[in-house]
Amino acid sequence: MKKLLFVNGCIRGEDSRTYQLCRYFIEKFMESGASGSWTVEEIELDKSGIEPLDRETLILRDKLLNGGNLDHPMFAPAKQLIEADMILIGAPYWDLSFPAKVKIYLERCSVTGLTFIYDDCGIPAGQCRADALAYLTTSGSAIGSFNFGYDYVRGLCSLFGIPETYFASAEELDIIGKDVPAIMESAKDKITEIIKEMKRYI
Repeated sequence: MKKLLFVNGCIRGEDSRTYQLCRYFIEKFMESGASGSWTVEEIELDKSGIEPLDRETLILRDKLLNGGNLDHPMFAPAKQLIEADMILIGAPYWDLSFPAKVKIYLERCSVTGLTFIYDDCGIPAGQCRADALAYLTTSGSAIGSFNFGYDYVRGLCSLFGIPETYFASAEELDIIGKDVPAIMESAKDKITEIIKEMKRYI
């Protein structure tokens, strides 16, 4: 059984427009042939209790890594990411990127010796087995060239060894006069196209 990991960074819960796009993605993903052979594992960041690293947790992490103790709960997010066959991240466009909980989660996943290692020449090699990651977002205004959330995630995917990334967004949703339902439908059309491209991995 393969696993689609849904990293839910939609802080507003079911009222989130980004969450609506994520549910649509999952529905279409399962309809594309994944049903019966894939499971969806969701991590709801707003309810996860995940906390940023500080001095004490960094000392503990280094001690655990140096001792080869990778079963500590601290490493659960990284191990969960490694074991995913496909990844979906849903996060609203906040302050040119994403909510802080998403950054904290990614920070917890970025662990030398787990999600990536260094070879003898000091070159990083990703350890994640996922074939692809999709990143979905919504914004009140236009994103334009300031797509720092997706750009950051795409960079981490290169480090983690995830070869393909996809992006879809619904933008300008809070601008007066914009046809919000039409914008959302256009984003869903883009998601449908992403699923078609992903089908070679399903």
